[in-house]
Amino acid sequence: MRLLLAAFLVLFAAPALAATCAPVSTDARILSSPNYDDIHPDWSDGSRIGLSWSLDHLGEEEGEDGEWYLIGDLIDPRGNVAAESVFVSAMEWECDSE
Repeated sequence: MRLLLAAFLVLFAAPALAATCAPVSTDARILSSPNYDDIHPDWSDGSRIGLSWSLDHLGEEEGEDGEWYLIGDLIDPRGNVAAESVFVSAMEWECDSE
């Protein structure tokens, strides 16, 4: 009985894994807020995201324009966090199931 209880606690006490998202094209924008025109300062020089970048999806928010934006940490092709808590357009990224 103790083993069953321990297994139950491990399963339900573990933090949920964030979904991973990938850009659908190199035109995907990295944003500072849920506003399509609010380009993140690190990406305001015209830099483009590569298809091997990813986003650790932490949440989502509806913008004033009625569009949905994903919030998460931007991960570079080497697996390093390039920027924390950025916004991206949900239309420009595809996420795996949580």
